[in-house]
Amino acid sequence: MKCNSCGAEIGLTDKVCPYCGRALTETAGYRADMDYYKEDSATTKKKADKIRAKNAPLVISVVVMVILLVADIALYYVADRAFLFRTDAVRRESARQYETYAKTMQEYLDDGDYTGFMAFKEVHEIAEWEAPYEDMRLLCEIGKEYASLVSKLEEVTMFGPEASWYRPESDIQDCHRQIRYFYSTFDDSLSMIDEDPYKDYIYDMKAKADLLLEIYLGLDETGRSEFFASSDIRQEAYLEEVLIHD
Repeated sequence: MKCNSCGAEIGLTDKVCPYCGRALTETAGYRADMDYYKEDSATTKKKADKIRAKNAPLVISVVVMVILLVADIALYYVADRAFLFRTDAVRRESARQYETYAKTMQEYLDDGDYTGFMAFKEVHEIAEWEAPYEDMRLLCEIGKEYASLVSKLEEVTMFGPEASWYRPESDIQDCHRQIRYFYSTFDDSLSMIDEDPYKDYIYDMKAKADLLLEIYLGLDETGRSEFFASSDIRQEAYLEEVLIHD
């Protein structure tokens, strides 16, 4: 799930966005479900503790443990199904609200805010592979990689070696991987883009990605050509030099 405000990845049970600090209302339902399941599980365990405290026969303890195990499995199953049911409900609502949502998404596109566009799509579980949003399929496919590219570049350049919980080398590999994903997705779609109703936005997305590489990584048009013509090892070495040792 993505934050409605900044488009960063957030957990289903986060109360505030770890990046922009906004209180997350969109995760309230998930938190409520989780609190319920935790409370119910704690109550069940307390009951089991009382039974064991009375030195009940071993067979009773075994039966109780089996019941607890089944109850835990059932709770996890219910939690999983609840998430799926909620997702399906949100997806159906997005279909019913097509005219309103499509207008909002168009405003994001007209503003050139493609990360906001993708965040809105994710929050509302918009299924671009089926009616009535199927004409956005290619746009969303490329937009997903664009939003991930922007997020990773900003994360690595903003925090440097402290960009993630992992080694700096992992940040470099992730950044390199996301650059490759976006540009390969774009290149693989070239034969379809010109026929797409959103082609102008897709090309603008590519232009913005080029600009990001120039601003953050010093890769102008010539530099990008040389970068993509080099091996993966040389590409990662370049990123490491710019992002960590520069």
